[in-house]
Amino acid sequence: MLRKPDWLGAPYEIKSVAKELCLTERFARDASRELIRAGLLIENKQHGGLGRPGVGYVASEYVRRVLCEVDRDLAHHELIVRLFLEPNIYATGLEATSTSIAQKEKSSRPAIRKDGRPAAPGAKGRLGAASRVLLAALLSEADKCGVVAELSGRKLREMTGLDSSSIKHQLNRLLSLGFLRSYVPGVSNGVLVGSKTMSIYYLNLDHPQLPVRQGKQERGLVVYAVKGPQKYDLVEAALPSTVQLAGVDNQVKEMLYHRLASHASQLLTALWSDPECDIADLKAAGFESVGGKSIEPLTVSPEPSEPDRWSDFKESLHAEACRWAESIYKGLRRMNVWPEYSPQLVRLIPAPDAGDGWSVVSLIVYPAPKASNTCLWVWDVRGGRSDPYVGEEALGLELRYRLALLTKTKVP
Repeated sequence: MLRKPDWLGAPYEIKSVAKELCLTERFARDASRELIRAGLLIENKQHGGLGRPGVGYVASEYVRRVLCEVDRDLAHHELIVRLFLEPNIYATGLEATSTSIAQKEKSSRPAIRKDGRPAAPGAKGRLGAASRVLLAALLSEADKCGVVAELSGRKLREMTGLDSSSIKHQLNRLLSLGFLRSYVPGVSNGVLVGSKTMSIYYLNLDHPQLPVRQGKQERGLVVYAVKGPQKYDLVEAALPSTVQLAGVDNQVKEMLYHRLASHASQLLTALWSDPECDIADLKAAGFESVGGKSIEPLTVSPEPSEPDRWSDFKESLHAEACRWAESIYKGLRRMNVWPEYSPQLVRLIPAPDAGDGWSVVSLIVYPAPKASNTCLWVWDVRGGRSDPYVGEEALGLELRYRLALLTKTKVP
């Protein structure tokens, strides 16, 4: 349906759409009835044949009007289409290969249950419908590096039709399979203004089950390690001078850390893509970004009887993001990382503190550099070195877990 230009006006039948979208007929029928009750589909009886008239379903006028008004290009349209049209996307973790014995056993399972009903896609080792729906929703909001930072929990529930408990379960599922690198839950704190700060999702767009062009990495990776301040040192530097880090909740610290990384990513992208840019203009544009909607929920409203200790929060956050971005960029140039390469987008994924004095952050870059090694580990110290890898998968699973490029932690 997604590939047909006239699909809005053409009625579909349960059997055909279930086969095309890799769903059971029961699932497709129940979903269609639910959409009818919501006013999104209309039942269309088809007369003219022998016996009872057939039943088809067609998009309502409301759906047609809304979709015609949508004027937004999806960065991952091909991946979203493939999620619903490609049956052979398996629920296989990154530790297994597509030719593993376990997957072959799952793939050979019968397509029907013992009671005669069709088996769900997941019963044959394939990624289940709910997992695909949630992953598609996240893909629709993700940038080219796979980061989703402006999606509220309420909107995600509306997009997927899943409740909070089901979303939590599916997030854990996607994390365990490696489709989702990591997840930073939104925070709600008594000192924060407005609604709950939105969660941040890091998707693994180069998962072996996902790429549109098989065998080709569409993103590059730089693991940048330097002897320097640890993550909460960076957070403390970004806080107003009158605020003590010890008084800030741990979840708020983590969110501040990742928001700081997000703003540093924007500045680093601009620096790396145009080395001749005016630094002053770049910093001014970055400051406007810090003042945008992504930081608004982190603005703190003091009690009326207390002084406004957070009035300089935006300034201090911006200053630290600039310092971090410039430091990384100078280190990359000093270590001669892909000299002729200019990325369109850079996103930072901070690694947890290892307690060894090293500060490590992963840089996902888009598009992948035209080099034989699209993954580098850079040790930016005196006499440092750059270790090349063919791709991210060459780092090994345990190392990727340590870097937060993958995670075993369950959603709380």
